[in-house]
Amino acid sequence: MEASPIAAEVITRVAAAIPAGSAICVGFSGGLDSTVLLDVLAEHARAPGHEITALHVNHGLSPNAGDWERACERTCARMGVPLSVESVRVDVSSPAGLEGAARAARYASFAARREPFVALAHHLDDQAETVLLQLLRGTGLKGVSAMPQLRELKGTGVKLFRPLLEFSRAQLGEYARERGLSWIEDESNTSTRHDRNFVRLEVAPRFESRHPGWREALARFARHAGSANDLLEQLATLDGVPERAGEPMPLRADLPAERRANALRAFLSRNAVAMPPEARLAEMTRQLSDAREDARVRIDHAGVAIVRHKDTVLIERDLGPAIDHDAAPWRVEWHGEPRVGLGAGRGEVTFEPATGQGIDTGPAATPGWYFAARCGGETIRLGADRPTRTLKNLLQEREIPAWQREKLPLLFHGDQLVWIPGIGIAVGYACGSGREGLNPAWTVAGRPAVC
Repeated sequence: MEASPIAAEVITRVAAAIPAGSAICVGFSGGLDSTVLLDVLAEHARAPGHEITALHVNHGLSPNAGDWERACERTCARMGVPLSVESVRVDVSSPAGLEGAARAARYASFAARREPFVALAHHLDDQAETVLLQLLRGTGLKGVSAMPQLRELKGTGVKLFRPLLEFSRAQLGEYARERGLSWIEDESNTSTRHDRNFVRLEVAPRFESRHPGWREALARFARHAGSANDLLEQLATLDGVPERAGEPMPLRADLPAERRANALRAFLSRNAVAMPPEARLAEMTRQLSDAREDARVRIDHAGVAIVRHKDTVLIERDLGPAIDHDAAPWRVEWHGEPRVGLGAGRGEVTFEPATGQGIDTGPAATPGWYFAARCGGETIRLGADRPTRTLKNLLQEREIPAWQREKLPLLFHGDQLVWIPGIGIAVGYACGSGREGLNPAWTVAGRPAVC
């Protein structure tokens, strides 16, 4: 029997995008779209050697959720497809809204799959509705870019595969009727309370009567937006934005304002930082670019600190609030234990045994040790052949950022400054060759705080 146009196209896309023999898990809600996708893959994709499985995510939001789960079990049993069911908890108070929270819970289940590919039944109508809603929200090019046929869920190894993007909901319905398929009707789909349903039920029919090709036009626009966004990403890389998260971005004063803003936008995106509104992004760009080289620039945004250090921009996470200079000084005693928590977002210091390195265990065994913040006037001598230096000058020479200097946990023995993270240990306390020592290291949120 000759495959339908939908089946033929899906199998062509499977062959082009998925290596032979790879397992494919279908995200199966039991509705029309995912039922069509499951039917096509179960009927045609197993022959080339693909293992087909299904996953039903039970969000628990409908009184009919149990019935839907059982209906999915019956459908999969009839098609001979192994089904997994995941019950998830949806945060109904999420700032992303109910739809966004349900989507996040669903995608977390996808990310945990053993199969390298998860097939989703998004189609042409979904693509067009998404673009229209994103435009109304005022999103940028990335937001209105088309849903790709294939993309990896970052850091998981699982790839989402959408082979139905060229077909409309009406075409899927025609396929289902020809195949005699049955599917679930979600009662919430008839309510216009949610934005997507409003577009689908109220807006789309009006567009269809006046502009029958509106879906294809919006999908085409989304592809163009995606191409334009790719070019902006390439430009950002040329302008110095590192492709890997966690690396500093150089500031380019020679660039026009639009390119500086584009670079910052790409930098935030690559570090998985929520995108600020347009006006806020412009102000952040101005603050980072126009400040003096020695100015202390720290912008708190979306749970991170965006920091300027000399001619670079850094993202710092989990470092706690900015220092309150009017707050009482802090002090944490050290009695030789291998790990010392410093409290209040200051991280911890660990001591690793070493030979010929670190703080000599002899002095370390005596009382009077503690950690504290700098208060001004501290001095240290780092070697027998080196002069005594002020802490201020050492921090400046080593280019430790101004915002980080206030957080440094200095180790004292009595009135003597013994250790400065990232700089060194005072002469007289440093472990000599062949002697047993303790190597200190400062970390914040599990990462080295200074190098």
